[in-house]
Amino acid sequence: MPPKKGKEPAAKKATKTVEDRTFGMKNKKGGAAQREISRMQANLKNSGSAEEKKKQAEREAREREKKAAEEAKRDLEAMMNKPAQVQKVPFGVDPKTVVCIFYKKGNCEKGKKCKFSHDLSVERKTEKKNLYNDSRGEEEENKKAETSADWDEDKLRSVVLSKKGNQQTTTDKVCKYFIEAIEDGKYGWFWICPNGGDKCKYKHALPPGFVLKTKEQRAAEKALMDKSPLKTLTLEDFLESERHKLTGTLTPVTPETFAKWKKDRLDKKAAEEQARKAKENTGRALFESGKWRDEDDSDDDDEDDDVWNLQKLREETEAVRSKKEEERLLASYDTPNNGTTGQATPAEDTPAETATGS
Repeated sequence: MPPKKGKEPAAKKATKTVEDRTFGMKNKKGGAAQREISRMQANLKNSGSAEEKKKQAEREAREREKKAAEEAKRDLEAMMNKPAQVQKVPFGVDPKTVVCIFYKKGNCEKGKKCKFSHDLSVERKTEKKNLYNDSRGEEEENKKAETSADWDEDKLRSVVLSKKGNQQTTTDKVCKYFIEAIEDGKYGWFWICPNGGDKCKYKHALPPGFVLKTKEQRAAEKALMDKSPLKTLTLEDFLESERHKLTGTLTPVTPETFAKWKKDRLDKKAAEEQARKAKENTGRALFESGKWRDEDDSDDDDEDDDVWNLQKLREETEAVRSKKEEERLLASYDTPNNGTTGQATPAEDTPAETATGS
């Protein structure tokens, strides 16, 4: 049996309804009738469900994208396949020694039948060397003028591999000066690493995944950074924004609270420094400082008298010795010796002095 006919979609019914409603009005040329027809058609168009509107919008977007892609493709083909002049060669020159200009552009239609060469190396082979000019100096100057800013990624990697220095490294880290020189466009044939030249222990090789940025990309990033709000952000604005992030009951910063906080902080640091010095004191430092005297005086009341104050004992000993020496000198000058006065006679040391001196 043939399949049963389904119901007609609602859109067709609505279209038919509108056509019925506008029946007899299409032939009217009046402005009011035409406006009424436009209004009814607009109502029909907007009467669909949200899903239908979404699908319709997607279809229109795809059509616009497809149309834009086709236009871009046509523009590219027109630019690449721009009609070139007829290629000519001087009389007596073999055309196979001249590279086809259409082949260079990638659109030579003759293929093998083309009388010109399709080998790009032919152009380099046919260049004649000037015998009246030493090109070594020019090559050196050109290499000196070249930097990584003028190279693409393949050229940069080939130059890095051609420089055989820095082969023995002690680490897998890449030299920061090497990366900075590449990013700043200063790397070239005669670039020397500031970290010891070829003796630098870090690697002078591009890390995996390194992507060389072009001048346009670097300029775009710089312009984006210049327009960034962080570029013009002041310290006051930053502190104000961070202050609003604080939560809880906190003490506001005023001249009085800041002075109190600073005083407490200085006192705490002084106490920590004093505790550190007290911990580091040795026996000699304690003896030279004289602090042990106060401790000995306070301990004399509690401990036995056998603990001597060495400094005090030394002073008392010196005083006794000086007094004995003065008495001896006075006695030697006052005693007559064989009728002669004023002559000193050596006096024997008293037992007390001998004991003290010993």
